Amino acid sequence: MGRRTTIGFDRKVDLAWLDAAASRVAAGATEEEVRAYLWRLLEGTVAGNRFNSARGKTVTVLAHIWSQVPEEARALRDRAVRLLPEVSPAHRVALHWAMALATYPFFADVATTVGRLLALQGNVTLAQVTRRLVELWGERSTIVRAAQRVVRSMVQWGILKDTAERGVYEQAEPPMEAAGPLAQVLLEALLLGVSSDGMPLDQALRHPALFPFRLDLAAHDVRRAARLRVHRQGLDMDVVALAQEAGA
Repeated sequence: MGRRTTIGFDRKVDLAWLDAAASRVAAGATEEEVRAYLWRLLEGTVAGNRFNSARGKTVTVLAHIWSQVPEEARALRDRAVRLLPEVSPAHRVALHWAMALATYPFFADVATTVGRLLALQGNVTLAQVTRRLVELWGERSTIVRAAQRVVRSMVQWGILKDTAERGVYEQAEPPMEAAGPLAQVLLEALLLGVSSDGMPLDQALRHPALFPFRLDLAAHDVRRAARLRVHRQGLDMDVVALAQEAGA
């Protein structure tokens, strides 16, 4: 089966909830403890008292991003957790973005679509995003709602902003500078979420899925990263890919 099987990310997720999930993981909480903490945190904020309620589904999204992550993203998660105390609160969104890219293909496709449209026309409409996702994921009754909730999450995170026209969004802030380990985490997340086979390094650093950030990484920086590998293709093209053990 391909990567586009389960949408998964179909809830509006607040940045404070992601911070809470990440902090519990950093404190050493087990997966069960993280879920129980998030369940209590969302009480009275998100409706529902059952696993398949809105609250239960939101807890599942949060846990999948930071706690119950796919096997191939666990090493990335562990490095992201170690970076939490080293980055400013304003830069934590980069770590959440990286983990969402790496754990939810649907989020990666939304991010790529939004980034590409912003680069082309300066704004993005929900209708345009939805049409592209239908092309990628097929006709599903949940596509429209899930796309809307991911976009609204990006607005809540301060990545996108509403415009005077309903359903039309612009980038909220200039791209955030990301260098060193933070940039490496974003690059590895991109490869996990979009193209594990690799891509030209200059394209990866400017990939539309990373539109909220400006990665300050040179080829020699990437070569020193344990989880990434760079090889020369042709005369002057550096191609970056995940190291073979990156998913281990």
